[in-house]
Amino acid sequence: MPKAKKESKKGRKGRAKKESPADLDALRSKAAEARAAFEAATSEATALRAKADESGAAAKRAYAEALAPYREACRKAGQPCEFPGIKAPSTLPRARFLIERAKDGLKVVIAGRPETEETLTAKHLAESVWRAAREYCTRHFGDEVTGGRSRGLGLRFQAALAGK
Repeated sequence: MPKAKKESKKGRKGRAKKESPADLDALRSKAAEARAAFEAATSEATALRAKADESGAAAKRAYAEALAPYREACRKAGQPCEFPGIKAPSTLPRARFLIERAKDGLKVVIAGRPETEETLTAKHLAESVWRAAREYCTRHFGDEVTGGRSRGLGLRFQAALAGK
């Protein structure tokens, strides 16, 4: 392999020149101005978010106060109320787990979905009840929707293993 030629310090192209102190002061002042503008914009955005939150909370309270007597009157009259409540409805459909003790572990199935029937071995459950519940829910519901369901299923596993 041929050796690379050494370039002299004077012959290097594209080398950045050192800035003069006057240039540094000008650049520093521009950076300081930009930073001050950024901090002002950030604090203004924070204030606007707080004001929007307060406004939303006040509107929510006013809606709840106006809706309560109307819903009560609808209930007494036996009429359905066309206005929804304050809380957002759950986007997940309910899932009811049927758990049964088996000779070699626990048999689990989601009610109404016979294709989800599995028998979890006692060895697998002994390693971690929570991991087994999370894996089961991930297989049948996906990664995004397993949080509360896997916790509930884990509690059900513990109760079934305890013999309750």
